Amino acid sequence: SAAVVAGLPGAAGDCRRMEFVDMSSSNDLPKDASVVQSRFEVSPDIHIDCTVVGIEQAKDRGNILFSEGAVEESVRWFSKCIWLVDTKQVSDVSSNLESILHSNRAFAYIKLKRWAEAERDCTAALALNGQNAKAKYR
Repeated sequence: SAAVVAGLPGAAGDCRRMEFVDMSSSNDLPKDASVVQSRFEVSPDIHIDCTVVGIEQAKDRGNILFSEGAVEESVRWFSKCIWLVDTKQVSDVSSNLESILHSNRAFAYIKLKRWAEAERDCTAALALNGQNAKAKYR
């Protein structure tokens, strides 16, 4: 068995719970690695309220970090937001906001010269909002 921390809203808006997963049988393992990755909390040291307002505030924090030159750290904040949305920890996030999270992280990836990740995020941003001009030109 392996301990897995997954995020679910707690009493104070904290997104954590412990789940034990039996990893002894290879038949139980997902064939898609992204499914396995989604079980593990992204950047557990970053705490974001599991609300739309919490996601907005965390996006703003990522933007500030980026503008201060802390590009890697901004990627972690955008990634945590995206993970919370993708794993349904936060509901009612508009596709426009989700698109912005991806395009902001894409710009950070461009600054870090991580081209494939930037392209993946721009593609995701445009799938969520085809009118996201920043994603089109990044």
